[in-house]
Formats: sequence, C-alpha cells, structure tokens
Amino acid sequence: MSSNGDLARAITIYCGIPILVCGTVGNLLNLVLLWQSRRNSCAFLFICSSIFNCFALFFGLFTRILNVGFGLDWSQTNLIWCKIRIAFSEASFLLSLTCICLASVDRCLASCRSATLRKLSRLSTARISILVSIIFWVCHATPNLIFANLLPSSTANSTFVCAITPNQILSNYQTYFSLLVYLGVLPTSILISTGVLTYRNTSKLRLDYQRELIQKQLTNMMLIQIPVILISTVPYITFSEYRALTSKQTKSASRREIENLATNIVTLMFYVTFTCQFFVFFFSSPKFRRQLNPSVLCQRKHRVSHDFTSTKQPA
Repeated sequence: MSSNGDLARAITIYCGIPILVCGTVGNLLNLVLLWQSRRNSCAFLFICSSIFNCFALFFGLFTRILNVGFGLDWSQTNLIWCKIRIAFSEASFLLSLTCICLASVDRCLASCRSATLRKLSRLSTARISILVSIIFWVCHATPNLIFANLLPSSTANSTFVCAITPNQILSNYQTYFSLLVYLGVLPTSILISTGVLTYRNTSKLRLDYQRELIQKQLTNMMLIQIPVILISTVPYITFSEYRALTSKQTKSASRREIENLATNIVTLMFYVTFTCQFFVFFFSSPKFRRQLNPSVLCQRKHRVSHDFTSTKQPA
C-alpha cells in the first residue's frame, strides 16, 4: 500500500472512530435531555435531527471506517445491503440538514415582531414539515435504491464494488443538482439568511422574562450551530463536485492517490455536521449543561421513579 493509502487509513481510524463515538453518544444524550422539551417546536426539530444524525453516522461513517480503515465492506458482496447503504445514507444526510434548516426557520419565525409569523412557530407546523420532508427525501433516494448494484471492480482489492449503475440522466442530476443544490446552495442559503434575520430580530423582540430566556437559549444554540455546519459541509461539497466534474479526465496514479486522501479528509469533516450538535448545545446553553449534571439526572430519575411508585399505591 502507498504512503498516501496508509495515511488515509490512519486518518480514517484515528479521526473517524472518535467522531463516530462522540457523535453517537452526543446524539443519544440530546434525545434524553431534549425529550422533556419535545412540545417546543424547535426542540422537537432538534430531536428529529439527532435521530437522523445517528442514521447518518451508522450508514455513512461507521461503514466507511470498516471499509477504508479495516478493509471490511459488506456492500461488495451483499446486493441488498449495497442498495440500503447508498439510499439510506443519502436520505439521512439530507433529512438531518433539513431538520437544522427547519429549526433555523422556526427560530426566525419565533423572533419576528409580527404575531402572525410567530404563530407559525408551533409544534403542529414542525410535525407536518418533518412528515413532508421524510416523504420527499425517501422519494429522492428511491432511484439510488433501484440503480445501486454490484459492478465489476477495476482494482485488485475486490471483485465487485457497490455503485450506481451508469445512467447519464441520474448522473447529471446527482452532480449538477442533488449535490450542488440540495447539499450545498439550498441549506447554506437558508441557514445564512435565517441566521442573519434571527440575530437582527432578537434584539427587537420583547417577551416575558421566562419565555424570552428559553427563546434566547434555543436561538443561541441554533446560531452557533450554523457556522459549524457550514465549515464542515462546504469543503466536502466543493471537492465532491470537483471529483464529479473531472471523473472522465485521465489522471496519474499519484494524483488519484492525493485526491483519495483529500476525499477521506473532507468526508470526515463532513461527518462533523452530524456530530457537533450536542457539543454546540453544551457550550452555548447553561440550562443544557445543568441538565447534564449527573446529580440532576439522578434526581430526575429518582423523581420519576417516586411518582411512578406513588401512582401504583392503592387508594
């Protein structure tokens, strides 16, 4: 194996595994800590985002670590797993980003001076938005489920490779629209525009103290997450677009190795998008940190247990 190949393997193992572990644990903690606020529209969207983050880390990062880091790729031998992995990984990526965009829009609406717009920031709207998003992205990923196949490999390492069956229409759609618009331009535009509007609106909106405190914390959690997501996704989208546009060029072996190494680096950066949420919440919200305090968690568990026992006692 070349030095670049060894370096890519080392980076995938020693950077990918910590990202996977931190992301999985962090997203599970998000579910626990945000569950009591699930009737808040923004918190509900954060919960959905954490669920889709776990799917993205499993179907995307975990399988990549096994493949690049340890040479284990079940999608090269199992057609069903090949189809599921390609379809579910893309759908989970897009659903997670959609949840963050919806949460950003929700914060923008909640901070508006117009009472009519603020009323749109409610749980029923968030639930409908999530349902529509799931239907849309599942339909979007269906062609991947259909056209994913085990194709003859051009390398000596394996007999087959899991990939999309060559299709010019689907290839153009993925390169010029799906990757560029759905993963790049659209979420970036939504996050930046709603982030700027929310920041401007929060200084003008006057609410009662308790509601203002809650809204401010949720808004801070959202605003800090936006630049982290942009920093981790833009390099991946840019380099992926470059590779797609230059895929038919004749490249030297050294150039291919360098591009493969760069692909591993920007891909691992991309998975930070699905890992960072818990850490953003932890550092931006004092209330979130207090909820994480072990003594508070124990007290909450004891209180729930006590209430449950009390309800079981005969009158």
